[in-house]
Amino acid sequence: MIKNPYTVNLDPESGKIEGAKLTIRRLSDMADLYLEGKEVSLSSGVDPIIYEIYECSHPSLEGDMNFGTTVMRPGKVGKEFYMTKGHFHSKLHTGELYQGLKGIGLLLLQNQDKEFKCLKLSEGTLAYIPPGWAHRSVNIGEGPFIYFFIYPADAGHDYESIMKMGGFCKIVVEDQGKIKIQDNPRFKA
Repeated sequence: MIKNPYTVNLDPESGKIEGAKLTIRRLSDMADLYLEGKEVSLSSGVDPIIYEIYECSHPSLEGDMNFGTTVMRPGKVGKEFYMTKGHFHSKLHTGELYQGLKGIGLLLLQNQDKEFKCLKLSEGTLAYIPPGWAHRSVNIGEGPFIYFFIYPADAGHDYESIMKMGGFCKIVVEDQGKIKIQDNPRFKA
């Protein structure tokens, strides 16, 4: 347990946080989440970085908070825009807060009743993710999409439920030069 207050430096231009734990997600880590992910990752021979997470995490104790930034690269896998893995919290009664720092993206939200919401997130925008809602972010811009997040340290992450459902019920694609939200054909209701 952290016993003393502290500060860290956040560079909003790059999204990097001094001394934070870095997690890198590449296409190979997420190929199963994209409709054409396996084909693209196998045929291209390259393994691009989709996003990075800079996180200041604390022991999973009630009352502590974890915080950090996600830095999403611009790009697509097939027609689908780069996205995060997406997750529920293991403790469903916990929420999360995002603040857009740079770029533009969409926040896809889906609850266990398969109700779906989509929020636009850009510089200065705050997004509240209520308890019980799975969340995934998507970079729809031409540059990096960077946002700050904060959530209870004991919330946990449940990625497995998303995988079992075949992903979120909707996907974000580029179709004839336009951004479209469409049904995910692999989604299992």
